[in-house]
Amino acid sequence: MQHFVPVPPDLRPWLMAGVVVDAPAELAQSHFPAMVSSMLVVRLAGQVQCRGQRVPPSAWISASTVATVYDHAGPVRAVGLVLQPEAAGALFAGARGQVNTLQPLADLVGPSWAAVEHTLHAAADDGARLDALCQFIRTMIAPPSACEARRQQALALLHAASPDATGAAPHMGLSQRQFERRFVAHWGMAPKQFAVIARLNSTLGHALAAQDRPVVELAADQGYYDQSHLGRDIRRLAGQPLQALVQGTASPLTPHWPLQVGAQTLADQPPLPTATAAPARSR
Repeated sequence: MQHFVPVPPDLRPWLMAGVVVDAPAELAQSHFPAMVSSMLVVRLAGQVQCRGQRVPPSAWISASTVATVYDHAGPVRAVGLVLQPEAAGALFAGARGQVNTLQPLADLVGPSWAAVEHTLHAAADDGARLDALCQFIRTMIAPPSACEARRQQALALLHAASPDATGAAPHMGLSQRQFERRFVAHWGMAPKQFAVIARLNSTLGHALAAQDRPVVELAADQGYYDQSHLGRDIRRLAGQPLQALVQGTASPLTPHWPLQVGAQTLADQPPLPTATAAPARSR
């Protein structure tokens, strides 16, 4: 089945989780909520379609502003890495500003990806495949690579979009319009939209981690005005009411397995920096 794999400590600034997918034919779909993170996925068996288009065997799947359904054709096996939100644009120039899309890794990475893909398919097991993907990331970020500088620039954009103690955002010395243009050029979405989706991801993780917790308490802790505000965001960005999503993850064979992995990822993460924490209350 599908399960979460912790990432090596040295790659935590870049990666949130490793994922192994072993979906039987009975599992016909995978349902993902809107997400601020992106994924590198290498499919070893089976076929997957998204919005009627075939997903490449090795793909980068971008952040998304809408719930997304992936249709399976028969059993599907894959391994992947969930990237920290700021990592994709730092690692790959072609990833900056992209949302609701996917790209073949060969196009995003270039000719060097062929050797990585060969290593993955030749590996003895899924653990070795994830190790190979992690080593690929280490190669990308090794000095004299400029990846770390670009990652810090992305984090600076997030920090500049976060309100300070007065409720104002610093905006890096730019006007609000100039700053928003720069933010959208990098993230593919406006600062407010990023904050709303980041809050959704945090909320879903906390809801699954403590399923008996009153929803009104969850809403307050996550920065929503009230329970109705939380419910509207979840239906709009995850596709179903919160109760249905939580109940749907109770089975080991569920199309909502990404939420199960997301909850484990949240539990494994160190405290988020201010720039990526749950945003201030906004509708």
